[in-house]
Amino acid sequence: MADQTIFSAYLARLQRANLPRWTDLPQFDLYMDQVVQFVNDIVVPLGLGELTATMVNNYVKKGVIHAPEKKKYQRGQVANILIIAMLKPVFALDTIAAGIDYQLRNRQAAQAYDAFILAFIGAVQQVNSDFTGEVTINKVNREDTVNIQSAMVNLAINAVLEKLLVEMMAKAVAPTPLTPKAKKKAAKA
Repeated sequence: MADQTIFSAYLARLQRANLPRWTDLPQFDLYMDQVVQFVNDIVVPLGLGELTATMVNNYVKKGVIHAPEKKKYQRGQVANILIIAMLKPVFALDTIAAGIDYQLRNRQAAQAYDAFILAFIGAVQQVNSDFTGEVTINKVNREDTVNIQSAMVNLAINAVLEKLLVEMMAKAVAPTPLTPKAKKKAAKA
C-alpha cells in the first residue's frame, strides 16, 4: 500500500507541474545562471535531472542551441533548452536536435513550442486519469499498479519502443549528410 501512496503522490505532483506556454516564457533575455534556474524550477519538480551551465554550453558547442548574444539567451533559446531538458533523459541530443529542427519547419517557434507543451500537459493528464481511474494506458491500469513489478515492466517496454520509433522518425526526416567528395564538389560550385 505504501508503494501506491508514493505513486499517487508522484502523479499528483506531475499534475501540478507548471509548464509555461510561449507567452509565459521570460520576455527579456536571460544570463546563463538565470536560464539554468528558470529551467530547473520547471524540470526538477517533474523528477527530471537538473540542468547545469556545462550542459547548456555543450548544447551551444554542438550547435543544438544558438550561441547567446552578449552572454544572454533569448526566448527561443530558452524554449529549446527547456525542451532538451525534458527529453534528454530519454533521447540522445542528436535525436532531440533533429526533432526540434523538424518541428520548426514551416511554423513559428511559438507555435511549435506551445504544441509540445500542450502535448506534454495532455499526456500528463492522460496518465493521471489512467492511473487514478479504470481507464487502461498501454495495458496498465490502477489495479495493475498494485503489482508494481508488472506495471514497471510494461511501462519500460513501451518507453523503449516509443524511443526507438521516435529515433527512426528523426532519422527519416533528417537531411542526409554530405560525403567528403560531395562537400568538395559543393565547395567548388
